[in-house]
Amino acid sequence: MMRMAAFARRNVCEILRDPLSYCFCLGFPVVMLLVFQIVNGSTGGMTPMFELPQLTSGISVFSFSFVMLYMALLVSGDRDSAFLTRLYCTPMTQADFALGYLLPGLAIAAGQAAVCLLCAWALGMATGDRISLARGLLQIAALVPSMLMAVSFGVLFGSLLSSRSAPGVSSVLISASGFLSGAWMPLEQMGTYGKVCRVLPYYPAVRVGRAIMGGTWESGNWGDLVITAAWAALALGLAIASQRRAMRVK
Repeated sequence: MMRMAAFARRNVCEILRDPLSYCFCLGFPVVMLLVFQIVNGSTGGMTPMFELPQLTSGISVFSFSFVMLYMALLVSGDRDSAFLTRLYCTPMTQADFALGYLLPGLAIAAGQAAVCLLCAWALGMATGDRISLARGLLQIAALVPSMLMAVSFGVLFGSLLSSRSAPGVSSVLISASGFLSGAWMPLEQMGTYGKVCRVLPYYPAVRVGRAIMGGTWESGNWGDLVITAAWAALALGLAIASQRRAMRVK
């Protein structure tokens, strides 16, 4: 436990050493909220998914993909610098490595969701489209599987790819999360495409968040939550397996 905590502190220090990256991660949801609120206002509020309760969930889920990119860069950078190779010679266990990366990443993702919620709450106070902070906090808790999935994929890509390749692969998933999450488009009206998105990780997560924020939770949302949890478990398992393989090779 002490070795894991020390490794996690080191990773936090690495994150704080690059303020531009984490400021972007935390500031991105704010910029997106402001932009789409301006768009919604210019159209006379005719786009329901750009209303604050729905928009907050979509932006939160989309922003987690940038945490994935950040974690991929951190892990791949450690590999390229041979830092991890030296650590593999220490008594640290595979769990120490996994948690040492996952916990700081989860903290960044939770911070993103919290910043997004507070910004949405402030905008709601200014525009009259108020949102519930209690529901917002419950939404953040429900989005933990999505956070875990994003961070795990970041660790996976960082463990398998170089610091040059990891950003390119991560950018593919960033684009996919925008198109497959339904954050900006009504997937439920898009036939087969929408049905396929229902079994992928992004759209169910957005549906869960919107149901909580809008107070419209129904039985089908439990299925959405199970899907996001299953994808998170898969991503976590792959991340752990990639770390175990790297330790075995070294």
